[in-house]
Amino acid sequence: MSRLRVIVVGMGFMGLLHARAVRGLRSAELVGVVDLNETAATTAGESLGVPAFTDLAQAIRESRAQAAIIATPDPSHRRPTEVALDAGLAVLVEKPLATTVEDAQAMTELARRQGARLMTGHLFRFDARYAQAAETIRSGRLGKPFLFTARHWSTRSLGARVGEVTSPLWHFSIHHIDAIQWISGASIESIDGAQALASAGGSSAFLAIGALSSGAGFQISTGWTLPDTGGRSTEFEAHCERGVVRITFAPGGGLALWDETRGHEVEATAWPLIHGRIEGLLRREIEHFVEAVLDGTDFVITPEDAIAAISSAVALENASIRRTAP
Repeated sequence: MSRLRVIVVGMGFMGLLHARAVRGLRSAELVGVVDLNETAATTAGESLGVPAFTDLAQAIRESRAQAAIIATPDPSHRRPTEVALDAGLAVLVEKPLATTVEDAQAMTELARRQGARLMTGHLFRFDARYAQAAETIRSGRLGKPFLFTARHWSTRSLGARVGEVTSPLWHFSIHHIDAIQWISGASIESIDGAQALASAGGSSAFLAIGALSSGAGFQISTGWTLPDTGGRSTEFEAHCERGVVRITFAPGGGLALWDETRGHEVEATAWPLIHGRIEGLLRREIEHFVEAVLDGTDFVITPEDAIAAISSAVALENASIRRTAP
């Protein structure tokens, strides 16, 4: 059985998850990890049993990698992606592809010139609930959609961990933007209002309303505002002429444990650990990428999809009123 030789770039939280997921695939072989921080790279390499590098070009040469997964902070995706594409590797970029339309277009154009494969990791595309929602809406059985709503609320401790390099818009809302545009088959066309709200205590939120090119309305609300004692939630609704599609779940998958001090949400949907292997949506996403590269088949997420999500996110960001609460 042919196995794709994969390196993972960026040994933060998501990069380590990607590396562990690759290691659990029969169709792929993890051949190296890369991070600019030597300690982070070395620690990850030792724990995963693979070579560690601080230089991506060197990693590609010495590991003979065929594909790269880019899991660096959101604003820094372009450079490692270009290095990998220039070397002829297939590349999976953790969402968003970039945080500017210019970067996203440059990466996509380079992939086209090089004849290389490029995919962005939007996890909701691999969630059966969202896939079935898309099929239901497109079938027309509920009539024409007239309103899409999406919300996701997480903990302030998440913001403390990632807030210096991203925001609720780019960390959470980009998922919902892609989902709304994918499921509706339309794009965000007008913005009636948008707000980026932060507090001195570490809470941060993003809120937006507007209309799609189909004429349907949309409403998005996301942020890290909750205590660690729980309560994280995600909800997506498509209101149609003859019915409603609703997706509602706790990000952990509804599994919680309680000890004598507080409750603990246990990840059971996106990247649960089952019998020592990363499973869930992340595994499905990476497995799809690997098998599509090996088989020469199409990705379910095109570069144009990724650029469309980024274009809408940038428009929402530019339209946002920024406020800090006392």
